[in-house]
Amino acid sequence: MDKQQAIYQIMSFGPERDSAFSVYLNAAASAQDTPFIVTKSLLIQVLNKYLTLEIDDDDLEQWANLINFRDDIDGDAIEDWLYALGNQEMMGNNGNKKANIERMLALLNHHE
Repeated sequence: MDKQQAIYQIMSFGPERDSAFSVYLNAAASAQDTPFIVTKSLLIQVLNKYLTLEIDDDDLEQWANLINFRDDIDGDAIEDWLYALGNQEMMGNNGNKKANIERMLALLNHHE
């Protein structure tokens, strides 16, 4: 597994995610590295994993923050969504985060 494959496993909550972290963290940074681009399609996939309880609130928040704080991961295409996911208070205090995520998905699917 190379660095790009490792990033994909991490970003998609893939089956090899745990081993991917080791590859990712041990990979040498290079100026020639192309940033991994997080697409709306990948965001939709991750939000669906949240709704099917494959990942939890903490996973989702950490996912968004990882994208925001890494130079080798480009989240520009979903920047506004990342801000909301990485700042839980932005999701509202109504205690129904699932409904908020469902609304996000509806908007994303409508504009996809």
